[in-house]
Amino acid sequence: MSAVDQALDAVYAAARADREAHQARILGELDAIAEDLTEALLPPELRAAGFRFAYDTEGIA
Repeated sequence: MSAVDQALDAVYAAARADREAHQARILGELDAIAEDLTEALLPPELRAAGFRFAYDTEGIA
């Protein structure tokens, strides 16, 4: 493997890691929003029964 190939592999790996970190941040923010909505909008009896707001992650992760 040439030095150019190794450099390109390193760039691709860094880009992949950055993309994965960004997706994790987005999912974490969506989790926090869903939890805030659950606490703000659902009555306590529904929260106690296990109801929660959720979101579809298709196309995100």
